[in-house]
Amino acid sequence: MFCATATLLLCQLVPVPSYRQANNVSIITIDGVVDTVTAQSFKRRLKESEDADAIVIELNTPGGDLMSTLEICYEIKNNAPQNSVAWIHPHAFSAGTIIALACREIVVAQGSTFGDAAPINSSGAAIPATERAKVESPVLAEVIDSARRNHYDERLVEAFVSVGVELWLLQNTQTGNVICVNKNEYETLFGKAPPQNFTPIGDNDSPAELSPFFETLTNLQSNQQVGEPTWDPNFAQQLPSSRPSLSSNDAEQWELIRQVVPNDRLLTLKPTEGVMYGLVTDTINNDKQLQSWFGATNLTRLDPTWSEHLVGILISWPVRLALIALFLICIVVEFATGSTGMFGAGAAVAMGILIGAPWLAGLAQWWDVLLVIAGVALVAVELLIIPGTGFTGFTGVALLFAGIVGSFVSGDLTSSQGQSELVTGLGTVVGGCALAGIGSWIILKQFGDSRLIRALVLEEDLVQHETTPIHQIQIGDFATAITDLRPSGKIEAEGKVLDAVTTGDWITNGTKVRIIQTGMTIEVEQIES
Repeated sequence: MFCATATLLLCQLVPVPSYRQANNVSIITIDGVVDTVTAQSFKRRLKESEDADAIVIELNTPGGDLMSTLEICYEIKNNAPQNSVAWIHPHAFSAGTIIALACREIVVAQGSTFGDAAPINSSGAAIPATERAKVESPVLAEVIDSARRNHYDERLVEAFVSVGVELWLLQNTQTGNVICVNKNEYETLFGKAPPQNFTPIGDNDSPAELSPFFETLTNLQSNQQVGEPTWDPNFAQQLPSSRPSLSSNDAEQWELIRQVVPNDRLLTLKPTEGVMYGLVTDTINNDKQLQSWFGATNLTRLDPTWSEHLVGILISWPVRLALIALFLICIVVEFATGSTGMFGAGAAVAMGILIGAPWLAGLAQWWDVLLVIAGVALVAVELLIIPGTGFTGFTGVALLFAGIVGSFVSGDLTSSQGQSELVTGLGTVVGGCALAGIGSWIILKQFGDSRLIRALVLEEDLVQHETTPIHQIQIGDFATAITDLRPSGKIEAEGKVLDAVTTGDWITNGTKVRIIQTGMTIEVEQIES
């Protein structure tokens, strides 16, 4: 309590720099996994902050997908006020660190942690070496561009992304400036190998596995002058490097402070280290301190709406798997009962949520929705108009599932993220089908004669006859179709009207039929003349 009060009093005594001072400050929160819903919500809230003098992005996230992260960084750099501040409160790993670096300043809460921004796939498993190098390139381009825009150390931000970046912190004895150098730069400056003050995580006899990207960089460094950029100019040409060119003549001006990170781990920082390395400007623990830090009169919080939270839940794969299963179960039960009722309504609602939620989140494209609509239409044609063809129904199901799987994919299918999303989509659809098969069997076979199921089916009499209980009808009894069965309709057996379905053929009104199955559903076949 005393520390917090002292920090607040200190903020009030220290004058606010003119570049930071703001009267109206908007706080945009990013809490939880960064995904496409987060990116869409961030754009909306940033647009609402057009009148703000400064924005604060409050981060508490374990990370998220790459494309959504890059979208947010683009918005910060191109559409946000120049006075942008990342507030790590309390943790910002992976995507959170990349977003923080895009801001002009970074402040942290006491005890916070950030870093470890290496790309991983959706399962959390390591990405193969070649693919990892491909994925790391745009991430490195993004953080290096952020470092050059906001005057962070380029070498340091590389260590957030790739294993194999080994750094040492040096301080200029005359100016007090600090800089992070790699092994080659250290040897060029001091003429000897740098000290190894970290204990390796793995086996001491086994060299650390370098990122393929940095293996290439290490090989190139022998032909480069120290201080020149050590990154591929084909993917990062935003701003020129501001790093000083060091040589052996400068050795007396620099002294070693500490080893920053060894080559067997990713950089992760606490507040004190963040300040030491020039990334963190200050420690802010609450809104009151933040308002004083800006010298602001108004502090406005912009949180995600309840609908954005709901969409985020609805597009999660467990919920979508359940919706796929619900849709298929409702379709099977609806047509098995030979009537129109609540199961049909349930199928329509499930499909509306299944494709509508990704559409609102920006995941589903127009062609995904078109495929789903076309698939549903073809399945309806197969069942209601031209039953028994097979091809129409098969094509409809294929289009339907292709649209659902497509709604999972937000990135390029040649990328690791796109392929991972495709696998997730396929797995969810297959899992939903399996769950639907089990659920349909349980409903039709185990609860088919229950009063609850029968009550959910809407039946209407076409003629004024007393309805005969289904359990009185026997397999092998004869009846007459009193409506077209396409494949469901009505039959008359011994003066009683019953719902029935065919085995797939279209049976016309007035045709003699034989009952071949009883239970919840009566199934009939046409009697051969």
